[in-house]
Amino acid sequence: MILAMSAPAHAPPPARAVLVGRPCRAHNVLAGRVVSDPRTGRDLLVMTDMNETTGAELILVDLASGSGRSVRAPAGAGSWVLNQVPGDRMVVGTFYDGRFMVFDLRRRRFTASVAFPGESYIWNLALGGDGRLYGGTYPGGKLGALDLGTLAVEDCGAAAPPNLYLRNVSALPDGRLLCNYISEKPTTRIYDPAKRSYEQVPDSLVGVSIGASWNGYFVAGSSVFGGPDLRRVSAPFPTPHSSRGDWSVDPYLTTSDVLWLTQGSTVYRFERGASDLQLVANLALRGGRLLAGTRAGEVVGVRGQQYFVLGHGAGKMRLRDIPSPGGARPTLFLRCDLSGRIWGGPHFGQTLFHRDPNTGDVVNTPTVSDHGGEVYDAAFKDGVVYAAAYAGGEIIRYDPGEPWDQWNHTNPRTLCEFGSRGYIRPTGGILIGDDGRLYSGWMARYGTYGGALAVTDPGSGSSRLIEDPLGAQAISGVVVAGGRAFLGSSLGANGLPNKKGEWARFGVTEVSSGQVTFRQELAGVSTVRVLAVIEDGNRVILALDGKLCAAESPDYHVLLPEFAGAPRLTSNCVAVMFDRWLMYGSGQAVVALDCMSGDSFALATVPGQVANVAADPARGMLFVSSGAELHRVTLSRNWRRFLAARSGTP
Repeated sequence: MILAMSAPAHAPPPARAVLVGRPCRAHNVLAGRVVSDPRTGRDLLVMTDMNETTGAELILVDLASGSGRSVRAPAGAGSWVLNQVPGDRMVVGTFYDGRFMVFDLRRRRFTASVAFPGESYIWNLALGGDGRLYGGTYPGGKLGALDLGTLAVEDCGAAAPPNLYLRNVSALPDGRLLCNYISEKPTTRIYDPAKRSYEQVPDSLVGVSIGASWNGYFVAGSSVFGGPDLRRVSAPFPTPHSSRGDWSVDPYLTTSDVLWLTQGSTVYRFERGASDLQLVANLALRGGRLLAGTRAGEVVGVRGQQYFVLGHGAGKMRLRDIPSPGGARPTLFLRCDLSGRIWGGPHFGQTLFHRDPNTGDVVNTPTVSDHGGEVYDAAFKDGVVYAAAYAGGEIIRYDPGEPWDQWNHTNPRTLCEFGSRGYIRPTGGILIGDDGRLYSGWMARYGTYGGALAVTDPGSGSSRLIEDPLGAQAISGVVVAGGRAFLGSSLGANGLPNKKGEWARFGVTEVSSGQVTFRQELAGVSTVRVLAVIEDGNRVILALDGKLCAAESPDYHVLLPEFAGAPRLTSNCVAVMFDRWLMYGSGQAVVALDCMSGDSFALATVPGQVANVAADPARGMLFVSSGAELHRVTLSRNWRRFLAARSGTP
């Protein structure tokens, strides 16, 4: 009562948000080539690096010295493709703005940037028989042609609607292009630049999605195609012994002169005119990717924040740090552990960062997984971090107090994975339940609608999946209390448009039995996020496409419009303080919502859009990410008294 009497009658003025830094830094290399440096004559590794804040860049590494630099691109957030073309030039195809960019190797600068109107991604590039460079796009599923002389772009159309992706374009020996479309109705077509028209693939190429032209042949998988009709022919080169397993051509490494083969963890090279296969390396890449061959017969690759060069039968990988600093990146999520450390991780990059609350020191980790992708969320127990990650569908255990040894899968290590069971993206996040177990929500693999709730023992990693608890929809939010999981769903899917004929749902599941005891479909809603549970599980706070509302026991029917006056939720992570206050982002504002009365107050504003909000209750602080920036909001004594008095907490 004394607290209530001494608390401010009205909300104090908004607090000041203080910029504390740009802690999230990581490379995300998606493509690379080795070229002869026109300046030095030595091998030059050229890699594309993604950065949503500062933009795409090229990383140039002199393989002889290990020295390097970055060159900022004039457009694009990143690129999946990089091709050398005549004139000591490289062509980059960008996302999220769908542009062809030309880089002059001798002058070390970009000289042109040309848009493909209406397209967001240019996936890969192949040279056609007419001398133009062709690329496939998303979301139009189109083929585009770049004239390397005039730099004009021609829209060659979409040959396989309703597919959104023209994912692979492969050059055939006669100058035509094999076009592979996904995801709704996967198919292939051949584009003939001479006729400027599409045609069906021959029976021999049915099921072939990508390949390379080598020495007048088209090679794909373990198959070789020759002649004008692209019939299957016997391999005109020595092949690895079948006793060691299946082998396959690497279409990304293979050039018109040099054929690259892989067999399990073994890499071979065969140069036109040679008599024998050359063993290049024999070791597991552990999530590394091969990028290009060198003139000396070695192969270069990248693994997370490092690159490597393998050759001469290498059986051990020596990782080398990329010789340019990673740029500041937006964090995909933001959480505060019990010690007050702030955790996050970039969109793509598969790393984590943490910031010490006392010193402000920041650690950005190397890659936490052998899989590519990104960490979506993290939960904490006994000083250990449990990270839910796309694209392998993993929960990763990391103890920051122990030595780092991800290469040997010691720390961090994959505690469990759901990718092999059909679930790859943790769209529902991860949390520690009141029973000490991990709860995470998942979206199904590419090309499939569906979702699952995973219940995991943090010690053993033993997991139980409750599949499609709200029907064949992705799980977009999870909270737990009293043996029940409160779930939200979304119509989104990997590689598919939003599901039609249904709306998103809210439901309640008994964890012990997996039985769904309540399910409500919400007309007109695409995504239901379950944000918090208060009052011992009797009241659940939801966001319906950003509109805040609640559901209450005993039946948990969603109450509409419960919080009609509250600003719309636009942030990813939110936080709960003083038992019943939801702290979230709406535009540039940090908002405090009283989850019982529905009253809302502006706590602070930041210069950009609020992406995530995390709370350190012990210190009375909020941390807010906006773009690549991290801001701290310290609640004044009056703010703490005001919030505590409204919730009745001491």
